[in-house]
Amino acid sequence: MFAEKKIIGLDIGNNVIKVVALKKGKKPQIESFGFIDLYQSRKLNKPEDMNDTVIVQAIRELLKEVKGGVKKVRTTFSSVNSFIRQMELPVLQEDELKSAIRFNLESLIPISSENVEFDFQVVETDRTANKQSVLVGLVPSSEMKRHLEILTRNHLEPDKVDISAIAVYNCFVALEPPPEKTTAILNIGADQTTIIVIHPAHFPYFGSVPIGGNTLTRTIEKKRHTSFFDSEKQKVANTFHYLKTENTPDEPQGIDWKSAILEMTNHLTDEIKKADVYYQILHGEEPISRILLTGGGALLKNLDFLLAMTLKAPVELWNPFNSDRIESIPKNIEGNDGLFFTTALGLVVGD
Repeated sequence: MFAEKKIIGLDIGNNVIKVVALKKGKKPQIESFGFIDLYQSRKLNKPEDMNDTVIVQAIRELLKEVKGGVKKVRTTFSSVNSFIRQMELPVLQEDELKSAIRFNLESLIPISSENVEFDFQVVETDRTANKQSVLVGLVPSSEMKRHLEILTRNHLEPDKVDISAIAVYNCFVALEPPPEKTTAILNIGADQTTIIVIHPAHFPYFGSVPIGGNTLTRTIEKKRHTSFFDSEKQKVANTFHYLKTENTPDEPQGIDWKSAILEMTNHLTDEIKKADVYYQILHGEEPISRILLTGGGALLKNLDFLLAMTLKAPVELWNPFNSDRIESIPKNIEGNDGLFFTTALGLVVGD
């Protein structure tokens, strides 16, 4: 009975793999969580070393810590080749809805619909107007096949596969009250940042940009002429304000951390402004009034302050572990741990 109520969320990131075990009930409980940093654990030295065997072994190691064993998981798919699209369709039965989405795909994506896999989520239904708003997630068939093969090699059955951005959105909807005004969520990962713009009266906006924690690592690598691994180490030691270590290295010469992060901030600011203007034109709303940062990259020193200065809007960290809609029972939860698990948590609370 207990095992049937436990749901496992597995977030396979480019730098860090995360898992959350949630016990369902009137008030869901986080039973356990964990992660493996592929660089700090020395499983990788540079992104070019990434291969499926590394991921399979890391998942196997991580899931050993989950009590009772794991057979089914909910996972995320994160790729620059994935898409999220909105559709307005008549109210239909599930099979009919799937056929209608398939029929309309060609007009929504830049590749042939024969080469993609998709799933959908009904966000809003208006039976009076015979209309429903649907989120459609699309991924290349070849990449989905590879993703499923990684799970199979770990003897895991996918209970659900979501695009990362949809998991983050579901996490917010499940754990936070609806925003009164236009709010932006930035999920800052290793290689990309997801931008979600939400307003209570309108459909959300989804976008992503190739800017993340590895952007800063590459900057250090270029300026210091060091390996990716050593650059990542320097980044973590000098720019993450959550770091707890007795042997923090001296700040390397030749790196102006404020300027490096400011450069990254300016690129993010430009993309957020584009999303904001698009949303204003589309819906006629006021500009973004609040920005929430989540994901591991949200912990970069001064990023919240710099974004607030450039965007002229309040910026705060969003830690879903702090929500009063779930109960966090693991004793090893510290400070901003939850920022790393937003996507994984969205997989298991987003029903």
